[in-house]
Amino acid sequence: MKKNNTISNFYRILSIVLEIFIVAFSIYLAYMVKFKFSPPKFNYAPFERSLPFTVIVYMAFMYIFGLVDILKKSLWEIVYSIFLTVIMLFVFTMAITFSLRGFSYPRLVILLSSVFQFVFLSIFKCLWWKLERKVYGNKNVVIIGENGENIAKKILLKHDDLYSINSIIKNYTKDKESIVEEADIVLISDDLDENTKSEIIKQSMYMNKNIFIIPSVTDIAFYKANFEQIDDVPILKVDTLELSSEQKTVKRLLDIVVAIIATVVFSPFLIILPIIIKCTDGGSPFYFQERVTDGGKKFKLVKFRSMIENAERNSGPVLVTENDSRITKIGKIMRATRLDEIPQLFNILKGDMSIVGPRPERPFYVEKFEREIPDYKYRTFVKAGLTGLAQVLGKYNTTPEDKIKYDIMYIKNYSILLDIKLIIQTVKIMFMKESTEAIKDDVKLEEILKKKNIKIKIY
Repeated sequence: MKKNNTISNFYRILSIVLEIFIVAFSIYLAYMVKFKFSPPKFNYAPFERSLPFTVIVYMAFMYIFGLVDILKKSLWEIVYSIFLTVIMLFVFTMAITFSLRGFSYPRLVILLSSVFQFVFLSIFKCLWWKLERKVYGNKNVVIIGENGENIAKKILLKHDDLYSINSIIKNYTKDKESIVEEADIVLISDDLDENTKSEIIKQSMYMNKNIFIIPSVTDIAFYKANFEQIDDVPILKVDTLELSSEQKTVKRLLDIVVAIIATVVFSPFLIILPIIIKCTDGGSPFYFQERVTDGGKKFKLVKFRSMIENAERNSGPVLVTENDSRITKIGKIMRATRLDEIPQLFNILKGDMSIVGPRPERPFYVEKFEREIPDYKYRTFVKAGLTGLAQVLGKYNTTPEDKIKYDIMYIKNYSILLDIKLIIQTVKIMFMKESTEAIKDDVKLEEILKKKNIKIKIY
């Protein structure tokens, strides 16, 4: 296992080195094209001075946009991430050359190098993706837990080329050890009791199997726990979920700065969209709705109206579904691009919300989920946010149970750098359709198996 991890790390480092070479070579090639293979020293010197900074910026955005680990990504997402990375590299290269007084750095070279970088990196990463998948192969998976069928559906719909599900064990007993032994990966659901989970983990470790665990909130609580001692007794110290006063102050300052900048950037939409909404159906451009933030406090959230007026007058609170007839034509565009969320910048400036945090929910659903999901209460330990870990890594139709785990994971890992990373990643998901997918009618596992001509043993 350690040998496999070493090989994996070697390939990852090799990939990064080759990408850095491509970034530098693209700039060099742009110089050759611009100056017909004879660039003057006066123009070439700024490139040499700024190259280390360019490499650092590329590595930072490569990490932020998820280009380090591409195995489970689609080719479209890889190319899209490269495009965003190159755009950010272009902007920062301009800033770097200005800061270093490299005014002789030709702007055409920066533009040409961006084109070369996008083309060469896209080709390289797509080929590397194919190589990674070939080396990784197709792993045999056994899923253990009552929720196994739902997990299997997600794997079959997204990653059936990486994982083959041989069996689903809903009720694990000792006589099922042979099934586990045949698998490459043991995937453990979060609905198992702690004793059974512990037994399976021990057995799987002894069999040298890869273990995937869908974490419970208790598992997340132990994440990044500090190792300490009381006399000679080893203990794990689990930190509280509440942010310190210093963290709250820094977070608030970041909220104000980012909200002011975003308001200026999106000001054309703040002017144009209300006019379009008003002209389209004559109703109010804005929509106000009561939401819940930290400590259970309620506030009025403001959005651009994307549905017909009084959409829930007869039905009461209802989640948005796919092809929802209540959504207006302009509303579909706004929801797909998240432009309907722009007015919430005023909620942030007012202090009702933060830029990053668990999404604010309506009191009706807060009460409902708190009755159905005991762990739901933990997400109100921090101020509600415009975006968050659940929005970046999940989807609109991600289950409330899974969103809670993302929210608690965010609180456990909070840092100002994490907030900045999530803010930048939000730019990426704004134009990814699946991140805004509404609730769909449930697809049965049997239908997927029949369509793909696959058989899975269920115990």
